[in-house]
Amino acid sequence: MATGSQVVARTQLSMSETRVLLGVGLAIALVAGLVFRIVGQLVLDPTNPLVVSVVFVVTIPLMWALAVGIFRWRGLTGVKRREAAVLLVVPGMLVDAVSTALFSVVYPNMSLASAGLFGGLLLLAYATVLIAGFLSR
Repeated sequence: MATGSQVVARTQLSMSETRVLLGVGLAIALVAGLVFRIVGQLVLDPTNPLVVSVVFVVTIPLMWALAVGIFRWRGLTGVKRREAAVLLVVPGMLVDAVSTALFSVVYPNMSLASAGLFGGLLLLAYATVLIAGFLSR
């Protein structure tokens, strides 16, 4: 017995706002990628767990502040923040799907032993932005 139910996606953000947030997310991902291309070997060195730990710990408040700052800059509240958080992380996740698959090509300055740390840091950063979108006020 078919119910004929349909799922209709309703967004709160305008198409122009969606484009801005996707663009900001892409810009952040590209800048972060460039930073890791330059100094990744210094901050994600598996032989220096203290520095790696500091980078992981500092990432949480930095990404939270960045996300909340963008939400405030764009005047986003409630459901719009949740949508914005997703739009901010999607471009980076797409870029990083390629950059992590080609880790030794994209980040020749980092040892392959750093790849797991890099992937973990990316997941932490994206999760922080998503949580900020759902929990921040």
